[in-house]
Amino acid sequence: MSAQPLDEEQRASLRLTLHAEGRLSEPYAGGHGIELLDISATGARIATYRRFQPGQVVYLTVDQLRSIKCHVRWARPGEVGVAFDRPLHVAILEHLAATHRG
Repeated sequence: MSAQPLDEEQRASLRLTLHAEGRLSEPYAGGHGIELLDISATGARIATYRRFQPGQVVYLTVDQLRSIKCHVRWARPGEVGVAFDRPLHVAILEHLAATHRG
């Protein structure tokens, strides 16, 4: 059984809708291509063909930015929600929004 995504009232910060390609890596298991669907300072929603479990540690890489350590919050077929270990700096969010917003 997978956890359900948080609704708008449960989220800690505003999310930006994006369409960005990136990579999601698992420690000792390699990485694979993903699509970043939305992002906030504290987490993201990602389209992926891989299955993940809540609590799992993963690393998100988008563009040439440094990998971001994340913890899986929820997972369902085709999507995963992650919480960042540390909130993203506003400059990173602005870069991603300027580069990848629809």
